[in-house]
Amino acid sequence: MPTSPSGDASAAATPPPPRRPILVVDDEPEMLFSVRNLLRREFDVHTAASGAEGIKILQEHVIHLVMTDQRMPEMTGVELLQRVKNEHPGAMRLIFTGYADVKAVIDAINQGNVFRFVTKPWEPEDLLAALREAGERYDLIARRNQLLSEMQAYEARCIAFKDSLLSGKLGTLNGEGVEEAEQLLLMGRSLLGRLDRTLTATQHEPMS
Repeated sequence: MPTSPSGDASAAATPPPPRRPILVVDDEPEMLFSVRNLLRREFDVHTAASGAEGIKILQEHVIHLVMTDQRMPEMTGVELLQRVKNEHPGAMRLIFTGYADVKAVIDAINQGNVFRFVTKPWEPEDLLAALREAGERYDLIARRNQLLSEMQAYEARCIAFKDSLLSGKLGTLNGEGVEEAEQLLLMGRSLLGRLDRTLTATQHEPMS
């Protein structure tokens, strides 16, 4: 079995995590080129030159983050992100804009359509920090949704267990019934612990 130079196979480097998919929408090719070069090492970058093209990409790919310019012909960034919220609510939405458009963007933030806005010109590290924060937010919401799904499955299992008891299928808590009850108890404790940690992490940040 091949080993690392130190002789310890477990010391071999683990593969890097997959790059997070992001969609960048701007009608200026130079801007798309610049942003792609900045983000390509850390993100799986998809680009679109219009809102309509961006919507098409969202329909064809799983996208975690959507970042768009505000001033574009036919569909503004705010209008695009409103559609993204309605049609792909899981994607975190960011917008970059000049100072002249800040009011429209703030209105969109207040309506829950935009997670964060970045003013132009931006500092590369500031933009990366905002995108990393949005990515963490995406993961947090995904974990919350997964937890809710598991809680619903747990509730359904409890109902089925109760119905089996009432119908006499499990008798008067025979060995099978006792084992099922113990499994439900352990699952409940685990889910409640996860629920407590998740809610603690999100209690100061309303979900959009």
